[in-house]
Parts: sequence; structure tokens; C-alpha cells
Amino acid sequence: MATQDPILPDPLEAVRNELNDFTYTVSHDLGAPLRSVVSFSKLIQQKYEHSLDDKGKHYLEFVTSGGEKAQAMLQGLLQYSRLRTQAKPPEPVNISALVEKCRIALKDRISACAAFLIADSPLPIIEADPDQLFMLFMAVLNNSLTYRRPDVALRIVITASETQDNWKFTIEDNGIGIPAAQSTRIFGLFKRLHTDEEYAGIGMGLTLSRRIVERHGGTIGTLLAESGGVLLWFTLAKSQTHHPKEASRD
Repeated sequence: MATQDPILPDPLEAVRNELNDFTYTVSHDLGAPLRSVVSFSKLIQQKYEHSLDDKGKHYLEFVTSGGEKAQAMLQGLLQYSRLRTQAKPPEPVNISALVEKCRIALKDRISACAAFLIADSPLPIIEADPDQLFMLFMAVLNNSLTYRRPDVALRIVITASETQDNWKFTIEDNGIGIPAAQSTRIFGLFKRLHTDEEYAGIGMGLTLSRRIVERHGGTIGTLLAESGGVLLWFTLAKSQTHHPKEASRD
């Protein structure tokens, strides 16, 4: 009687899982000591402000701001890890309603720069992880709100189209744009094109966006918009049955 060959584990998948576990552990376990650094730095600033000269105050501010940025970067790594460990099964997601949810969440930023957020009506209902799709749209919209031209009213336009197998979304703005030579680099982990003094951030939003799109069987990229801003596009597979729910972790 013939015996069935054993199913060997995929070595690439094992490495990927190990890397995700490492990312989760590092980002989770380093949080406590970093909180201590930031908290005690602020305490010293408050309690010994009059005992420090200008140079000492500058050094302490440098420690505090560096610690806070490291906290933000660790939180970004934790979010990245949770895209796998806390994924939800696909369900119908009304994109029009999701965009409206984003509009409400970003209302202060939208009002502050008098931005126009325009979307196709109606946008489709698709199968996806609802939390991750919200994170995706929020990350892209936040980028548009951050990298805007100070002397031009910001305009963001969201459109959707479909092919036989995919949904395609475009989010176009009239902001400062992205050099064509950097259009791939911006999706890398902690990759930024500007200094903190120019634009605040840690370079995580588009990394998360890329990973979410890939988890939904799609691709993502940017083009130069006619306005000189960014036309960001991404596709999502219509069938999400080949993207299994992954093990959850607290």
C-alpha cells in the first residue's frame, strides 16, 4: 500500500513567521523602558527646570523628543506585526461609509487646512478586513493632509473602478508630490523624504498601506498627478478566500 508523502513546511513562511514574532516581541517589550525614559525626562524638566542652564535644557529636550519618536516607531512596528496576528476574516465593507468614517476622524485636520475631500458616489461594497481597510484609507489621507502646498487649497479625490478580478482605487491630491525616483522607496519601513523639521512623521503609514494591500491580494504604487501632486493607486482582489485568517495574539 502506497504511503502519502509528508507535507513539508514552507521554509519561507517559517522565516516570515519568525520575523513577525521577533518584530512583535521587540516592539512590545521595549515599550516599558522607553516609557520610563520619557516619563523621567519630563519629570526632570518640570522639577529641575530652574536648576538647568540653557544647554542642559536643550540636552534634556533632545532626550525627551528622541524617546517620544522611538515610542512612535515601536508603536508602528507593533501595528505592522498585528496586521498578521490580529487580522479579521473578510466581510462586506461599504467604501462610501468607510470614507465618511475617515472624514469624521480627520475633521479637525480637514478643517484646519480647509481641504476638499471628494469621492465617487457611490463607492463599491467589497470583501475585506474592515479594520485594515480603515487603516489603509486613513494612512493615505493623512499623507495627503500632511504633504500639502501651503498656498494652495488642498483637494483630495477618491475614485474606484473594477476589472474581472480586482477593485482599483485612486486617491489623488494636489500636494507637493513625490519625485519619480523615490516612488518605490516611500513604501519601505521608516523611509522618509523629509526631515522632522519640514514634516513630522516616522515613515510608517505607506509601509502599513503596502502590507494591507498585499494581504488583500493587491498591489500599490504612485504616479505624478496632473496638478503636480500624488496619484496613489492600489488594487484589492475581489475574491478574498485565498487570504486565510491568521492566528491572533493580544
